[in-house]
Amino acid sequence: MIVAAAAAVLTPVAAPTGAAAAPASAAAYPTVNFLLQDGAGGYFAGTVTWYNRSVGVVGTFNADGCERVLASSLVGITTALDTRSTSLHCNTQTSENIPLSANVPGGADRVYIDIRDEYGTVFNFTNCWLATKICD
Repeated sequence: MIVAAAAAVLTPVAAPTGAAAAPASAAAYPTVNFLLQDGAGGYFAGTVTWYNRSVGVVGTFNADGCERVLASSLVGITTALDTRSTSLHCNTQTSENIPLSANVPGGADRVYIDIRDEYGTVFNFTNCWLATKICD
């Protein structure tokens, strides 16, 4: 009996079915690249990444004059989930990371991004769509 009990202790046990899966890698999240130009030499170029209940907007911002970038996560045509902007930058180039909340079932399906001046005048904008992975 003691030998049988010792053998049972050393027998590997298979993982139960339905066990938690390993976390998804960053490559598993949908992404799309974008380029916004202000028409005077400034630009914001980067990537939108959709996560389960958030969106990441990262890129290089080259401000020509005094400008900022604004980004919004949305669901449907008009429902804004979160809006954030960079600080005002004047004639500088910076790396920007704009995290947006999308805390609804299914998350955001669109991200709006624009470049604007210090008075709020929008120079250029784009909408990035999760379904098509296109910014237009």
